[in-house]
Amino acid sequence: MEVHIDSRGAILVGENFTIDGHWKKNFRVVTHFHSDHTLQLERSVEVCYGIISTPATHDVLKVLGYKVPLRKEFRLNYGMRADIDNEFITLHPSDHVFGSAQVEILTSKGTKVVYTGDFKSPGTGTPILDADVLIIESTYGRPDFVRPFKDDVPQLFADYVNDAVTKGPVRVFAYHGKVQEAMRVLRSSGVIAPFVADGKVRQITEVAMKHGMKLKDVFSIQEAKDQGIIRTGWYVEFKHFNEFWKRDGSHFNFLLSGWEFVEPIKKVDKNSFSVAFSDHADFEDLIYYIDNSRAGLIVAEGGRRGYSKELASYVSEVLKRRSISLPSK
Repeated sequence: MEVHIDSRGAILVGENFTIDGHWKKNFRVVTHFHSDHTLQLERSVEVCYGIISTPATHDVLKVLGYKVPLRKEFRLNYGMRADIDNEFITLHPSDHVFGSAQVEILTSKGTKVVYTGDFKSPGTGTPILDADVLIIESTYGRPDFVRPFKDDVPQLFADYVNDAVTKGPVRVFAYHGKVQEAMRVLRSSGVIAPFVADGKVRQITEVAMKHGMKLKDVFSIQEAKDQGIIRTGWYVEFKHFNEFWKRDGSHFNFLLSGWEFVEPIKKVDKNSFSVAFSDHADFEDLIYYIDNSRAGLIVAEGGRRGYSKELASYVSEVLKRRSISLPSK
């Protein structure tokens, strides 16, 4: 088989490519900038001929401190097909974080392999790609990981924020990429309060805007102070997920977490809420993608946190499709 997944997360396809993990291959593909998909990237920069990702992902990698020499930067726009030593690679959109991509590789033996990377919204934000072998993420690969309310969360989240910001300043805590998606959702859902962000959150937001995300009224903390925004208390500040544990009572707090399946918004303390705002497919979405794929083999990817064995078992036993979990141990 022309596909192998290493226990440390490297997805090996054909002769030339390792995806989202290090291996001694000619090219390393980075589907997006989250840390579990940039494992050992420094080593790949040393060993591989080039690092392939979308322009937006390359720009965020720089913000996060990764140093990819210009001669090794391969910026591939969605839909652009590159011929590398008789193998062809194309990146396609993935509704996960801005700049994230699905990977399609036509190997030298004529096998079309697709790796979804992390995604949500199959068939709309994430196109379902034709493949001989489909490698699919498995973060929520267990049948009980379903969010029946997922379509209602964006507007509900915006309504909660709009209500809270009339009473005092708001802080939203999320991982890089999800922060910017939260900004987009809040703006499109009617939240007009100024946004405040600093550090890497602000820098990554600027990259998102450079690559087409339409956001208005985003200020640094100093700018917000200088313009009297902080003094009014009418603003929404965005911070990294890990800062939530240092919260105090000065703000209304919203933690964006994918690991919520019972209710869309859950109260954590007097002024804090956990929101089921996920950038991953739930189990229903994973099955929808697989159902609409004509792939002869489904590979549930288990090199990262997830439930690949459960997903592969369901696909084999219930859908009656050929499926395996990799790595096998």
